[in-house]
Amino acid sequence: MRKVIRVLKTPVTLLLLLAILGYGAYWGYHQVTLDTSRPETPCVPQDVGTQLTSDKVSVRVLNGGEQALAANHTRFILLSWHYHIVSWNNSDRQVDKVTVIGNSADDPEVQLVAKAFKSEVVTEGDGRADHVVDVILPTKFEMLETPPTSIPVDGPVCLPVIAKATDSASPSTSASASSTPTSTATKKK
Repeated sequence: MRKVIRVLKTPVTLLLLLAILGYGAYWGYHQVTLDTSRPETPCVPQDVGTQLTSDKVSVRVLNGGEQALAANHTRFILLSWHYHIVSWNNSDRQVDKVTVIGNSADDPEVQLVAKAFKSEVVTEGDGRADHVVDVILPTKFEMLETPPTSIPVDGPVCLPVIAKATDSASPSTSASASSTPTSTATKKK
Protein backbone atom coordinates (compact mmCIF):
# COMPACT_ATOMS: atom_id res chain seq x y z
CA MET A 1 0.00 0.00 0.00
CA ARG A 2 2.84 2.44 0.80
CA LYS A 3 4.45 1.68 -2.52
CA VAL A 4 1.17 2.49 -4.39
CA ILE A 5 0.81 5.82 -2.58
CA ARG A 6 4.42 6.73 -3.32
CA VAL A 7 4.02 5.84 -7.02
CA LEU A 8 0.74 7.83 -7.39
CA LYS A 9 1.86 10.83 -5.31
CA THR A 10 3.87 12.56 -8.08
CA PRO A 11 1.37 12.13 -10.97
CA VAL A 12 -1.61 13.15 -8.78
CA THR A 13 0.28 16.23 -7.57
CA LEU A 14 1.21 17.17 -11.15
CA LEU A 15 -2.40 16.70 -12.34
CA LEU A 16 -3.67 18.85 -9.45
CA LEU A 17 -1.15 21.61 -10.28
CA LEU A 18 -2.04 21.36 -13.97
CA ALA A 19 -5.74 21.75 -13.10
CA ILE A 20 -4.98 24.84 -10.97
CA LEU A 21 -2.85 26.30 -13.77
CA GLY A 22 -5.58 25.60 -16.34
CA TYR A 23 -8.24 27.25 -14.19
CA GLY A 24 -5.94 30.26 -13.65
CA ALA A 25 -5.41 30.59 -17.40
CA TYR A 26 -9.17 30.35 -18.06
CA TRP A 27 -9.95 32.93 -15.37
CA GLY A 28 -7.22 35.30 -16.64
CA TYR A 29 -8.42 35.04 -20.24
CA HIS A 30 -12.00 35.64 -19.12
CA GLN A 31 -10.95 38.76 -17.17
CA VAL A 32 -8.94 40.16 -20.09
CA THR A 33 -11.78 39.69 -22.58
CA LEU A 34 -14.45 41.05 -20.22
CA ASP A 35 -16.15 44.19 -21.57
CA THR A 36 -15.54 46.79 -18.87
CA SER A 37 -16.56 49.85 -20.88
CA ARG A 38 -19.37 51.87 -19.45
CA PRO A 39 -22.33 52.29 -21.75
CA GLU A 40 -22.77 55.80 -23.11
CA THR A 41 -25.29 57.83 -21.20
CA PRO A 42 -27.59 59.37 -23.76
CA CYS A 43 -27.98 63.12 -23.83
CA VAL A 44 -30.96 64.88 -22.33
CA PRO A 45 -32.91 67.50 -24.33
CA GLN A 46 -32.46 70.79 -22.48
CA ASP A 47 -34.18 74.10 -23.07
CA VAL A 48 -31.29 76.57 -23.18
CA GLY A 49 -33.35 79.46 -24.53
CA THR A 50 -32.17 81.15 -27.71
CA GLN A 51 -28.43 80.78 -26.96
CA LEU A 52 -26.32 77.73 -26.14
CA THR A 53 -23.59 78.91 -23.77
CA SER A 54 -20.20 77.33 -23.17
CA ASP A 55 -21.05 76.33 -19.58
CA LYS A 56 -23.53 73.77 -20.94
CA VAL A 57 -21.01 72.09 -23.30
CA SER A 58 -18.99 69.02 -22.21
CA VAL A 59 -15.60 68.59 -23.89
CA ARG A 60 -12.83 65.96 -24.02
CA VAL A 61 -9.48 67.48 -25.05
CA LEU A 62 -6.98 65.13 -26.74
CA ASN A 63 -3.42 65.51 -28.05
CA GLY A 64 -3.29 64.40 -31.67
CA GLY A 65 0.12 65.84 -32.50
CA GLU A 66 3.64 66.08 -31.15
CA GLN A 67 3.09 69.13 -28.91
CA ALA A 68 3.56 67.92 -25.33
CA LEU A 69 0.90 69.07 -22.85
CA ALA A 70 -1.23 70.76 -25.55
CA ALA A 71 -4.39 69.10 -24.22
CA ASN A 72 -3.60 70.17 -20.66
CA HIS A 73 -2.99 73.82 -21.61
CA THR A 74 -6.04 73.91 -23.86
CA ARG A 75 -8.10 72.43 -21.03
CA PHE A 76 -7.18 75.36 -18.78
CA ILE A 77 -8.10 77.84 -21.49
CA LEU A 78 -11.46 76.17 -22.15
CA LEU A 79 -12.13 76.07 -18.41
CA SER A 80 -11.55 79.83 -18.26
CA TRP A 81 -14.31 80.15 -20.88
CA HIS A 82 -16.59 78.02 -18.64
CA TYR A 83 -16.62 74.83 -20.72
CA HIS A 84 -17.17 71.61 -18.76
CA ILE A 85 -14.04 69.47 -19.31
CA VAL A 86 -14.81 65.76 -19.05
CA SER A 87 -11.23 64.55 -19.58
CA TRP A 88 -7.94 65.30 -21.30
CA ASN A 89 -5.35 62.88 -22.57
CA ASN A 90 -3.48 61.70 -25.67
CA SER A 91 -5.28 60.43 -28.75
CA ASP A 92 -4.36 57.43 -30.88
CA ARG A 93 -5.38 59.51 -33.88
CA GLN A 94 -2.81 61.90 -35.37
CA VAL A 95 -4.26 65.05 -36.96
CA ASP A 96 -2.87 67.97 -38.99
CA LYS A 97 -5.78 70.31 -38.24
CA VAL A 98 -7.85 70.90 -35.11
CA THR A 99 -10.56 68.23 -35.28
CA VAL A 100 -13.82 68.71 -33.38
CA ILE A 101 -16.00 65.60 -33.17
CA GLY A 102 -19.54 65.32 -31.87
CA ASN A 103 -22.81 63.61 -32.62
CA SER A 104 -23.14 65.60 -35.84
CA ALA A 105 -20.82 68.15 -37.43
CA ASP A 106 -23.78 70.59 -37.50
CA ASP A 107 -24.68 70.32 -33.80
CA PRO A 108 -24.51 73.69 -32.01
CA GLU A 109 -22.14 72.39 -29.31
CA VAL A 110 -19.68 71.24 -32.01
CA GLN A 111 -19.94 74.56 -33.84
CA LEU A 112 -19.42 76.54 -30.61
CA VAL A 113 -16.26 74.61 -29.69
CA ALA A 114 -14.94 74.92 -33.26
CA LYS A 115 -15.29 78.73 -33.10
CA ALA A 116 -12.77 78.85 -30.20
CA PHE A 117 -9.88 78.16 -32.59
CA LYS A 118 -8.14 80.60 -34.91
CA SER A 119 -6.53 77.71 -36.83
CA GLU A 120 -8.40 75.76 -39.49
CA VAL A 121 -10.91 73.39 -37.88
CA VAL A 122 -12.40 70.16 -39.23
CA THR A 123 -15.78 69.20 -37.72
CA GLU A 124 -16.98 65.60 -37.76
CA GLY A 125 -19.98 63.67 -36.55
CA ASP A 126 -19.92 60.06 -35.40
CA GLY A 127 -23.44 59.62 -34.04
CA ARG A 128 -22.41 59.47 -30.38
CA ALA A 129 -25.37 59.32 -28.04
CA ASP A 130 -23.90 61.37 -25.20
CA HIS A 131 -23.20 64.57 -27.22
CA VAL A 132 -19.81 65.13 -25.54
CA VAL A 133 -17.52 67.03 -27.91
CA ASP A 134 -14.00 65.71 -28.58
CA VAL A 135 -11.26 68.17 -29.57
CA ILE A 136 -8.18 66.53 -31.11
CA LEU A 137 -5.26 68.96 -31.28
CA PRO A 138 -2.50 68.92 -33.91
CA THR A 139 1.11 69.87 -33.25
CA LYS A 140 0.55 73.53 -34.22
CA PHE A 141 -2.68 75.42 -33.66
CA GLU A 142 -3.94 78.76 -32.38
CA MET A 143 -6.92 79.65 -30.25
CA LEU A 144 -8.81 82.93 -30.37
CA GLU A 145 -8.02 85.37 -27.59
CA THR A 146 -11.71 86.05 -27.00
CA PRO A 147 -13.80 83.34 -28.63
CA PRO A 148 -17.59 83.40 -28.70
CA THR A 149 -19.06 81.77 -25.60
CA SER A 150 -22.55 81.33 -27.02
CA ILE A 151 -24.23 80.34 -30.26
CA PRO A 152 -27.84 80.91 -31.36
CA VAL A 153 -30.13 77.87 -31.24
CA ASP A 154 -33.74 77.13 -32.11
CA GLY A 155 -35.45 75.07 -29.44
CA PRO A 156 -34.05 72.47 -27.02
CA VAL A 157 -30.53 71.09 -27.42
CA CYS A 158 -29.59 67.51 -26.50
CA LEU A 159 -26.70 67.77 -24.02
CA PRO A 160 -25.05 65.53 -21.43
CA VAL A 161 -26.06 66.05 -17.83
CA ILE A 162 -23.31 67.99 -16.08
CA ALA A 163 -22.53 67.02 -12.48
CA LYS A 164 -23.02 69.50 -9.65
CA ALA A 165 -20.27 72.05 -9.03
CA THR A 166 -19.06 70.12 -5.97
CA ASP A 167 -18.60 66.99 -8.11
CA SER A 168 -16.69 68.81 -10.86
CA ALA A 169 -14.29 70.57 -8.50
CA SER A 170 -11.90 67.61 -8.54
CA PRO A 171 -8.23 68.21 -9.35
CA SER A 172 -8.77 66.83 -12.85
CA THR A 173 -11.18 69.61 -13.81
CA SER A 174 -10.19 72.62 -11.70
CA ALA A 175 -8.48 75.51 -13.42
CA SER A 176 -5.40 77.27 -12.19
CA ALA A 177 -5.10 81.01 -12.65
CA SER A 178 -1.32 80.75 -12.93
CA SER A 179 -1.30 78.26 -15.80
CA THR A 180 0.25 79.51 -19.01
CA PRO A 181 -0.42 77.99 -22.40
CA THR A 182 2.29 76.99 -24.86
CA SER A 183 3.19 79.15 -27.81
CA THR A 184 0.78 77.21 -29.99
CA ALA A 185 -2.24 78.17 -27.90
CA THR A 186 -3.05 81.73 -26.90
CA LYS A 187 -4.50 82.38 -23.47
CA LYS A 188 -7.60 84.52 -23.12
CA LYS A 189 -6.81 88.03 -21.93
